[in-house]
Amino acid sequence: MLIPKYWAQYKQRFELSETADNTSDDFNSKQATIKRYGWSDVSQVEALAHAKARVKETHQRWLEGKDIVRRERREEYNESNGIPIREQIISEQSFSDSGLTSGSLESKASDTQLVVTRNSYGAQVANIDNIAIVDVDNKDLLGHLYPEHYSPNGFMPAIPTYQTKSSKKLPVWGFIILFIFIASVIAWLGLSWLWLLIVMIGVTVYLWQQASQRDKAYMQKYTAEMNSLQPFIATLIQQRIVSHSQESFRLYKTPAGFRIIATHDTISPSDVLVADWFEYFHADANYVRLCQAQQCFRARLTAKPWRMAEVEGKKLAKDIPAKNFWFDAESMDADSSIEQRQNELKARKEWINNYDKYAKNYRACRYVESFSGKEASHQLEHKSIQAFIAWHDRACQVDKELEMA
Repeated sequence: MLIPKYWAQYKQRFELSETADNTSDDFNSKQATIKRYGWSDVSQVEALAHAKARVKETHQRWLEGKDIVRRERREEYNESNGIPIREQIISEQSFSDSGLTSGSLESKASDTQLVVTRNSYGAQVANIDNIAIVDVDNKDLLGHLYPEHYSPNGFMPAIPTYQTKSSKKLPVWGFIILFIFIASVIAWLGLSWLWLLIVMIGVTVYLWQQASQRDKAYMQKYTAEMNSLQPFIATLIQQRIVSHSQESFRLYKTPAGFRIIATHDTISPSDVLVADWFEYFHADANYVRLCQAQQCFRARLTAKPWRMAEVEGKKLAKDIPAKNFWFDAESMDADSSIEQRQNELKARKEWINNYDKYAKNYRACRYVESFSGKEASHQLEHKSIQAFIAWHDRACQVDKELEMA
C-alpha cells in the first residue's frame, strides 16, 4: 500500500540566469516559483528533504527549457500527477489466520494489512491491501441500464428519444401565435387589455399544471428505476458465481450505490481478476483509478459531512479546516503564518472531535445479502477475511437502525 505517514511541502523562487539556455518557447518569464510535496514513512525531516529534492529536480527541468507544473496541486484521485494519496493515518493493524494484531505492520507478507485514514472531508476510510472491495455508484448503473434517460457517467437525465425538438417547439409557437392574435383583436376592437392579462394567467396556470404532471411522472419513473438497481446488482452477482463457482461475495447498500466485498480469497489490487470484477460490476472509475494508484482497496467507514443533519443545523461546518496543510504545520514555506496555521489546526481538531461524535449517529452502509458459488466453501478457512468482515461491519454500523450518510 502506498500511504505515506509523513508529508511536507516546499516551495522556492528561482531566477533564470542570463547564461542559461532560455531560447525555448516554453519560457514565459525569467522567474519561477516551484512548489512540490514530499513524503516519507520514516520522518517529517525526510519528507521535507524529499520535497526539496523534487523542487530541485523540477528546477533543473525548467532550466533545460522543459514544460513544468510550477505549483503542484493535490488531486483527489491522483489521476496522473504521481502523488500518493495524502490522508492522515489514524490506526494500523493486520489480520491473519491466527488473529488480529494492532500497531506495527511488520507481520508476515501473507497477513492482511489494514490502515485507517481520514480523507479530505473528514470521514474515516479503511485501506486494505488484499481483500477486494468493489465500489459501484448508482449513476453508473443508471447510465448502463437506461442509456436513453441518463448520461453514461452522471445523474443528469438525457433527452428522451421519443420527444423530438419539433414536438417541444410546437406548443411554444402555438402560445406565441395565440397571444399575437388576441392582442390584435383587442387593438382592432378597442377592448380592455385586461382580457389579454386574463388569457396569460390562464395559460400560465395550464403550463404550471403540465409541468407539475411531467415532474411527477419523471419522479415516479426515476424512483422505479432507482428501485431496480439493487435487484440488478444482486442478479449480476448471482450470474457471476454461477459461471465462477469458486467465488463468493457480500453485498452492501451505500447512500449512493453499492459495496461488494469478495470473501472467498485474498487478492492483490493489480491482479487481472480484480480488473475483471471492476469491469463486470461497473465499478466507479475514480475508485478504480485510486485503487490502482494506491495499490489497495478502500471503504468509507463514517458519514459524509454534507449528508449529516448536524451540518444543516449549523452544528458542524461542511468542510474540515486546515485541509491543505495539516501534515506540516511548521513548514518554512507555507503560504500563511505559523500563528494562523496553528489557529486553523486547533479549529481542525475541534471539528474532528465534533464530527466523530455526530458520525456515530449514522451508518456508512447496510448489509444486503451474501452470495457463494458451489465450490466456494473453502472461504471458511480464511480467518483473516472473516476477521476483516466482522471489523468492517462494526466500524460501518451496518446492523444498527441508523440513517445512512
